[in-house]
Amino acid sequence: MDLSSALQRYFGFPAFRRGQREACEAALTDRDVLVVMPTGSGKSLCYQLPGLMRDDLTIVVSPLVALMQDQVEALVARGLGDQVALVNAQQGADANAAVLRRAAAGELSLLYVAPERFASPGFLQGIREATVGLFVVDEAHCVSQWGHDFRPDYFRLADAARHLGAKAIVASTATATPRVAVDVSQRLCLRDPVRVATGFDRPNLSFAVARPAPHEKRPLIAQALSEPDALPAIVYAGTRAGAEEIAEQLTKELGGEALAYHAGLDRERRAATQRRFLADEARVIVATNAFGMGVDKPNVRTVMHASVPSSLEAYYQEAGRAGRDGLPARALLLAENRDKALHVHFIKREEVDADLPAALADRLQAVADGDGRYALDARELARALGGGPDRLRSLLGHLARA
Repeated sequence: MDLSSALQRYFGFPAFRRGQREACEAALTDRDVLVVMPTGSGKSLCYQLPGLMRDDLTIVVSPLVALMQDQVEALVARGLGDQVALVNAQQGADANAAVLRRAAAGELSLLYVAPERFASPGFLQGIREATVGLFVVDEAHCVSQWGHDFRPDYFRLADAARHLGAKAIVASTATATPRVAVDVSQRLCLRDPVRVATGFDRPNLSFAVARPAPHEKRPLIAQALSEPDALPAIVYAGTRAGAEEIAEQLTKELGGEALAYHAGLDRERRAATQRRFLADEARVIVATNAFGMGVDKPNVRTVMHASVPSSLEAYYQEAGRAGRDGLPARALLLAENRDKALHVHFIKREEVDADLPAALADRLQAVADGDGRYALDARELARALGGGPDRLRSLLGHLARA
């Protein structure tokens, strides 16, 4: 079956978008591929279509459960449920084991997993029998120390791909600057990759920046979201408290519930909040940057930032949640001078004292069981080192980079 016929059969699309055919052709011929396309331009098809056409298994590594579930559910809705599955902690050990058996038996075309899975001996043992063709790293900027959303768990992926005998690696992202693209290629050990970059232009998006006085900011948010065709909307706040306060204010002023979303909420509440927003049961969500890569809602008309994000790449990623259906949408940034101080605070909170790595090594050595594994609660370890979970995550990230 040729590519155009497969595109029509699996997805019902009459033609490829810019860059998609080139990426698919490379993946079908076992070439490593680096895909840099704007949010909403069809990056996922660049590995889903060749994965469905191949006779072997395509493993898709994705950083968020919500992102994996969105893609799997979309494929199931197209009648492809017998060819796609995911492994995650929410569905239980027995269900995950059954998925791995199907993968090993050659019954799956696409298997979605989180990067943390490759630290699990049980997962590696279960997937070892599968014949792996493509090894896909979605949101690949997470592998780069220069990326805006660096994840230490991504460091082991190049070794995992080799361990599984993958024939090619596909790295996909919307936010790779030239520096990040080079770093991604090096860290994933891409071999003479085919580079498919279609630029960052989103012609259906309008961008605006305002510098209101502090007391003017929240009334301006409510005013902007009261305009015709402003909803559904995502409002990004710099802090958890800010997200709660803005959501409460907008609920009062807009006449409909605005939902708060941040990492301080338990997993069930976050999942329920996201489901309600995606289903248009709530038209406004006010979130920290904990709400981002897992969002696949095509009809978002407005993305507002109540403060300046941590980087230009982070802003592009978040603002790009608007207008994924190709219709007009807008991104509004409300900036003030004190926004910089917030990010300086976050940076200092993650600074690591010079003696902490040695203290961590001593602590782990004390509880080591002899086979290289450590049974220690992360919160207990953070307290023992004299810091919170953010400091511990930062320390582990530094050690992973080293």
